[in-house]
Amino acid sequence: MQNFSERYKSHILLEEIGVQGQKRLKSSRILIVGAGGLGSPVALYLAAAGVGKIGIVDFDNVDVSNLQRQILYNDNDVGKSKTEVAKERIEKLNSQTKFIAYNERLSKSNALKILKNYDIVVDAADNFQTRYLVNDACALIGIPDVWASVYKFEGQISVFDAKKGACYRCFHPIPPKPGTVPSCGESGVFGAITGIVGSMQACEVLKVITAAGNPLIGRLLYFDGLNMTAKEFKIAKDNNCSLCGTNSSIKELVDYDEFCHINEFSENEITPNELNVRLKSGKNIQLIDICEENEKHDLNSPKSLSVTLNNIGFLKEKLNPKRETIFICKYGYKSIYAIRLLKELGYKGKMCSLKGGTNKYSVITAG
Repeated sequence: MQNFSERYKSHILLEEIGVQGQKRLKSSRILIVGAGGLGSPVALYLAAAGVGKIGIVDFDNVDVSNLQRQILYNDNDVGKSKTEVAKERIEKLNSQTKFIAYNERLSKSNALKILKNYDIVVDAADNFQTRYLVNDACALIGIPDVWASVYKFEGQISVFDAKKGACYRCFHPIPPKPGTVPSCGESGVFGAITGIVGSMQACEVLKVITAAGNPLIGRLLYFDGLNMTAKEFKIAKDNNCSLCGTNSSIKELVDYDEFCHINEFSENEITPNELNVRLKSGKNIQLIDICEENEKHDLNSPKSLSVTLNNIGFLKEKLNPKRETIFICKYGYKSIYAIRLLKELGYKGKMCSLKGGTNKYSVITAG
């Protein structure tokens, strides 16, 4: 008991926490979905705070580009499994915290099985499919979803608890079209922003566990790190919400790739190997790079035409419908959306998108 009291003395001295609050932390079970920029500070602060059980779901390996913001990792971890590195780091930080590593992608088939073993879920994911999946699973099980997202110098955070307020679907009933919302890898992100927002997520988790303060249930906090300002917005529960509304229609998990239109144009995709063959053969193709200003995706290929999504309509008259057109972008989402836009404009030529984008292509060609 003395070690407990000494280790968590700063918490126990707080009237809002005390010994009972610290004991609740010790008996709590928290799952973190995503071991990246947000998941890293969340995991560290929850372990340091004395949370009894922490699980992390992530199927990725550490990349050198992660090190700018993902503070769980260092140079020696590049190429290793994120969850395994996280497990080692957390156990060194607090040996009293039980850590469970799920080195797999969270999906419709495993989400309920994993989440039912936890009291709160931290959504630190970077894609809309996983955000809707986490939200739906939490609502169906009846546990809070502490959500956050970051973009460049900005962050947003809320606590979605369908028992007490709005869920993520009340906030975002319809997902954005693929390619319209850039990822951190495409738009960039200020490293410290992920630390700030991730720490806010950890704070919200600790508040929910200990019943301290006023958690962000029914509220969204928007943080602007570039100007160091913050604003709060109300998120009202939607009584017509398909998940948590009065006459909800969603009773089980759905196909989230389909819901977010990820596979809508999958028949138009080609693999990095297939593109490599086309480029080496000198086949007469039209290569279109979907990128923002000052962005470049180098394929060591014949000169491509760079176009932003906002200007995609101008391509209709420039492209030769008798030649195959291959669209590329960083991750393969914007290029799929470009095909969708041109089809809607009536373009009839054959179009393909590089699956996984130049990010995947560079790995294949390097190998």
